[in-house]
Amino acid sequence: MIKKFIKGTLKWSFLTFILVMMTTFVPATFGLYGLYWERWTTSILGNPLSPRFSWYKPLELTPGNFVAPLESGPSLIPQDVFEAASNYAEENNSNSLVIQHEGKIVFERYWNETEPDSLFGLHSLTKTMNAIMMGHAVEDGYIESVDMLASVFIEEWRGTPKDSITIRDLLNMAGGLKEDYNFSPTSQRIQRVMGLDIATANIDIGVDSPPGTVFSHVNPNPQMLGIIIQRASGKRFSEYFSEKIWQPLGARDAFFFVDQEGGMVHTDCCMWASIRDMVRVGGMLMNNGVFQDKEILPPGWVDEMISPSKANPNYGMQIWLGNEYQEFRPYDARLESFANFHGAPYKADDLFFMDGIGKQRIYMVPSKSLVIVRTGDNSREWDDSMLPNLLIDALE
Repeated sequence: MIKKFIKGTLKWSFLTFILVMMTTFVPATFGLYGLYWERWTTSILGNPLSPRFSWYKPLELTPGNFVAPLESGPSLIPQDVFEAASNYAEENNSNSLVIQHEGKIVFERYWNETEPDSLFGLHSLTKTMNAIMMGHAVEDGYIESVDMLASVFIEEWRGTPKDSITIRDLLNMAGGLKEDYNFSPTSQRIQRVMGLDIATANIDIGVDSPPGTVFSHVNPNPQMLGIIIQRASGKRFSEYFSEKIWQPLGARDAFFFVDQEGGMVHTDCCMWASIRDMVRVGGMLMNNGVFQDKEILPPGWVDEMISPSKANPNYGMQIWLGNEYQEFRPYDARLESFANFHGAPYKADDLFFMDGIGKQRIYMVPSKSLVIVRTGDNSREWDDSMLPNLLIDALE
């Protein structure tokens, strides 16, 4: 009798589960319940931290002005050093490794059907674009200074605990904005990631520390910067970015993820660009804002970007620095669980780099005229000092 009851219960539970799936989850993946639920259901069917290109819709074009590929050429770096770098990258789930020295690509290797012009998800490499664009917003007179209160442009923050946050605080990842780790579909965090109104979701965020005091590498800081740049300039971020950066670099067309058609551009993550075009970005930053003898950024702006912040000497404006050795660099000064490993100090004092989830990396070393781009999947064994030090040693 008991076995029969259990068997019947399991049967009806299974049928109920199938019915629920067929009437809710499955239709949602095909967009029957709207774009948000389509995003949410399809994200959990794959890797929610790095969905497929097709998941990012709508995408908004940021036009490039591609004329010619980057120049390649020989290098003083021995071939066995390149092979050692390639082996390390391959062992750690890389899709690409590109090395540029003195303005020429001297080594590149690709895996997993990746090609030089392949688009890839920049993830948090996108964050640095806010700092790049802020230089132009100041130069163009839209923003008087990064020491202005953010509430000059975010009226919703006036008269609230966020009224004292400066634009510099946001650039330094020290806005005091509170990230939450509730991943339920209706949570504020998920609304900021997948919602249809990410501007409101970010503006409404709480605070957990005084501005400028605690380093916390969380998405609301760069997203608020994107909102500020768009409001101050009166231009869509993707259009302003194309005008000031992407077309002058001679890059191929790229794309920004937006919350909905005509909505807010995600400036916290999710730009898609080709691998070789990110070499252009690295080369431009490494050369103090100049690319192929063309001034892309206002003079001195890269120096501002790579000046250590008060909250973290190893972080500037939306970019990581190599100033002080830390074996584990945390994304939040109060947490040790989420950090990047460094097996040794960097062997060049002027190294700085862009960091994206999954160990997307662009390392730049001005003293060696060196740019290293690595894309791929996450590796828990990744040592952020390995590739730069290997190549710096070879150039000593």
